[in-house]
Amino acid sequence: MAGIVALRRPAKLSRGSARHLRPRGTPVMPHDRFHGVSEQSKASKHRRDDAQALFNAVRWRGAMYLAGYSVECLLKTKLMRKFGCRHLQELENELQRRGLLNGQDSIYTHQLERLLRWADGFDPLRGNSDLWRSFTLANQWIPARRYHPDLSNREDAEDFLAAVDRLLRWIDSNL
Repeated sequence: MAGIVALRRPAKLSRGSARHLRPRGTPVMPHDRFHGVSEQSKASKHRRDDAQALFNAVRWRGAMYLAGYSVECLLKTKLMRKFGCRHLQELENELQRRGLLNGQDSIYTHQLERLLRWADGFDPLRGNSDLWRSFTLANQWIPARRYHPDLSNREDAEDFLAAVDRLLRWIDSNL
């Protein structure tokens, strides 16, 4: 069998391994690389800008989707600052230590109401009927909507983005 080269089978990768997704020699990105307070703060602003770009491109559903993330990122920023944490994992540990997180809860949630409650913003926000309407609309956001085939419409997207903007201003000023 001269001339035949035996090929080695690649090592089996564990489920979830990103080794096969990156070129050889590229460093593995740490899991918490973008979970710091400054990254979350910047992500909030960038996702809102991205939402506007999608809105301008008549991509209503995508605009709403990213606008929701801007609220989530700002709430997580405020929580990290409130509890003096630099990263989301540190925040989760602190909230567990204080008894604010139970076994099913995680700071990695996308549930805006939970994040608002942990930031002690739920009751004050609820006391303002105009802002409460904005929160109620924004709180309909869930990441799973990215799979929804409906493109939505301009009016719904305008209403959602306006509600998000009011909510972002309130969170930034009050939490």
